[in-house]
Amino acid sequence: MYYAFACDRLFLATDGPSNGTLPNLYPQQPEDPTPPDPSPFRWRWFLLILVLAACGGGGWWFYNHLQSQQQQRLLALTVPSRRADLSQNLRVSGQVHPVRQVNVSPREAGILAEVRVEQGDFVAAGQLLALMDYGDLESGLQQAQGRLAELQARLAELRAGEREQTIAGALARLEAAVAELEWTEQDVERFRRLQARGAIALGDLDRRQATLAQRQAEVEAAAQELDRLRAGTRPEVIRQVEAQIEQAQAQVQQQQSRITDTEVRSPFAGIVVQRYADAGAFVAPTTSASTATAASSSSILALAEGLEIRADVPEALIGQIEENQRVEIRSVSFPEQVVQGRVQRIAPSTVVVQEVTIFRVTITPIEAADILRIGMNVSVDFVGDPVTDALTVPVVALIYQDDQAGLIVWDPEQQQPQYRPVETGVTQGGLTEIRQGLEPAEKVFTALPPGETLEALIRASRNEEVE
Repeated sequence: MYYAFACDRLFLATDGPSNGTLPNLYPQQPEDPTPPDPSPFRWRWFLLILVLAACGGGGWWFYNHLQSQQQQRLLALTVPSRRADLSQNLRVSGQVHPVRQVNVSPREAGILAEVRVEQGDFVAAGQLLALMDYGDLESGLQQAQGRLAELQARLAELRAGEREQTIAGALARLEAAVAELEWTEQDVERFRRLQARGAIALGDLDRRQATLAQRQAEVEAAAQELDRLRAGTRPEVIRQVEAQIEQAQAQVQQQQSRITDTEVRSPFAGIVVQRYADAGAFVAPTTSASTATAASSSSILALAEGLEIRADVPEALIGQIEENQRVEIRSVSFPEQVVQGRVQRIAPSTVVVQEVTIFRVTITPIEAADILRIGMNVSVDFVGDPVTDALTVPVVALIYQDDQAGLIVWDPEQQQPQYRPVETGVTQGGLTEIRQGLEPAEKVFTALPPGETLEALIRASRNEEVE
């Protein structure tokens, strides 16, 4: 419309009336016998055609110029794919953890008497770490030991039997009782004769007979005592004393164990990573986690053994990792120092962290691990075989949709962006290997083209595949 208006104005300026109206192409000719000259008429048409051609050419040039500018703006968002040599390294983040960590606590709750180590100390297995105050345990042990000694002496006496002097004394007592019995029998016989003649009362005879019965009982008891001494101790008596000795031994062991429990020793060789209590604090057995907030109320200290790095690897990249693979470890604190390590194990199951499926990989440092500390954040490079002459694109150009990698590629024939699924390989230094789906020197977008949506590009790509 703009060009038509310009052409009209140009025509009016060249040969139109001054009042701005269109010229009359067929004016009335005066009655002149001279024939009209056709040159002015042809000249006007020539100018009109020339103006229209100029307007059309300008419009076409302007349209192509706009298209070229738009294409240049789109191509400014692209980079060409190129060949490069890559090292098959995979970098993820990780954290330093102890191989084993426990809270050290006493066997019984009590007052802490002394702590003999500090945070950061290296300790050996069985080393004394702390002492507990359980009161007067020594006196209880001495009493239990005295009772045990008494019972052991009693058992030895029973097993040895009675001495000859004891048996001789029992025999002498029996003989004396027999002599008393014989004399009493004679006395009773004499009183019986006197009572028969009426010389004494019947009551006197009864008293003498009662004395005779007592002497007979004494003889019988002395004889039984002599028989017992000569026969020795009965087996059931010995067994009873033996049972009492076992109880006394258990009491002694219990007291000794309580005294031993006052010594808190290291269960393994390691380093003291936390100290939770000082002398005078009340501590108790605990199974809480090895954190200062969870264990400080009951444990004495936390002990750790060894170091390992735990890294989270996305499921899509786990195929690049294998056990015993070489690993380079770098910490934020010492970025110029590289710690060498090996993949110790790969978790057999996945874990979902922030909606990302990962595998937990455990790495053992083997060289220069003295710079690592528990809880330190590190970067982990899994070193693989080098890849030569790989077709690469920038990592930022990749788009992942439903675990499928893709690129937005410039289509020179259609003069428009096109979505294309690809198969990726090694990633290093901001470049990713494209194994399938892209040709060398093709231009890929590093950002979504203006006015386009990823869903629309994917839908168009699928429609082309169907056609």
